Amino acid sequence: MKLSEMAATLREIGVSPVKSLGQNFLHDRNLAKWIVDHADVNPEDFIVEIGPGLGALTEIALAKGANVLAIEKDKRLVKFLDDKFQGDPLKIVHGDALEFDTRVFYARPKVKLLGNLPYYISSQLLIKFLEYPSPISLWLFMLQKELARRLVATPATSDSGPPPWFVHWLYPLDF
Repeated sequence: MKLSEMAATLREIGVSPVKSLGQNFLHDRNLAKWIVDHADVNPEDFIVEIGPGLGALTEIALAKGANVLAIEKDKRLVKFLDDKFQGDPLKIVHGDALEFDTRVFYARPKVKLLGNLPYYISSQLLIKFLEYPSPISLWLFMLQKELARRLVATPATSDSGPPPWFVHWLYPLDF
């Protein structure tokens, strides 16, 4: 969806981004395709998308044949997504990803987590989803630059902090 189309869609459905939700809608179709391609999404995958917004990643993941569970906090967008993707293998959960019960992932053999995360919940969300062992085989998020720097920082440097230590301990990064 182009930026002009996004603006028109948002006007049409009466939605403007809510600052308190940290909403920042993905509008670059090439970037959305790159993300889904790099996640190697296929029909055997169960995709969990956090904050699908207008469905940029959702649409491409569904086109690849995956089953998608989308967790969306904004009720207005839940209705929009429900209407847009009628008949697709998509389940939309209206709720806060920070309160989502991750135990449902154990019923799925191949779980991949995607999202364009708002900065204000990113580190909390990473810690929540890393709290217990899980069947998540891939995490692919767009994050604010500052948090991304913290996550790849060497422990005990000025850029590092509790989330990076936690992530490095559970999932050592290999670049």
